[in-house]
Amino acid sequence: MADNKRSNNGGKVATPKGAGAPGASALPDIHEAIAKAIGAHIKVTTAAPESKTYEGTVYTADPITNLVVLNARVKGATESASDYRVLPISRIQNFQIMSLADGNADIANAHPKIAEVDVKRWEKRCEDRIAALKEQERNRGKGVSKEGQAIYDALKRINLPVRWHNQEMIVHDFIIVSPPYRPEDCKGAKDKQEVLIRVRKALEGERKKLQERERNTPTPTGPRKGG
Repeated sequence: MADNKRSNNGGKVATPKGAGAPGASALPDIHEAIAKAIGAHIKVTTAAPESKTYEGTVYTADPITNLVVLNARVKGATESASDYRVLPISRIQNFQIMSLADGNADIANAHPKIAEVDVKRWEKRCEDRIAALKEQERNRGKGVSKEGQAIYDALKRINLPVRWHNQEMIVHDFIIVSPPYRPEDCKGAKDKQEVLIRVRKALEGERKKLQERERNTPTPTGPRKGG
């Protein structure tokens, strides 16, 4: 168990079981001790093989990620001088409280100050992310070849309005491009021949670019044998 001692001089030490290599059973004890020290100025020593000593104010201790964050900002320095250290609690060999937290410390007086969460902004970001994922899914062909998907992506990049309908590409809502997606695989109504010609030219150009890119891509080779 953690051995915690407190005095008026700030002498509190917590050492988990198996110093140098804290085991899982020691984590709850030292985590609880550090969590109670939030706001206090402490000195932390990490376990071997990279044993180091850090000093700073406990900014937070997260029980989910098992991380502790120290603010090593020098007392009296500006906010911009903050220097945060993120340490895994499992690597802490021992820690000592140098000075206790201010009894009046609360969220309103935290340093640096904790900003209000803009809920609407985060909701908008979530909505935008969901919309982007849905768009990615719509643009992923089902049961199409790797080349077919590459051609589709190329047409999207040049801003052609294209979408999937099963394994066929629909361009401008009335030009159908069937597998294997060559210019001659484009079909359109008689009154849309001008658009059909433009789509065929665009398709031919993008196929040539893809083929040229493949020719210039080096073929991976396995390790040489026999020295």
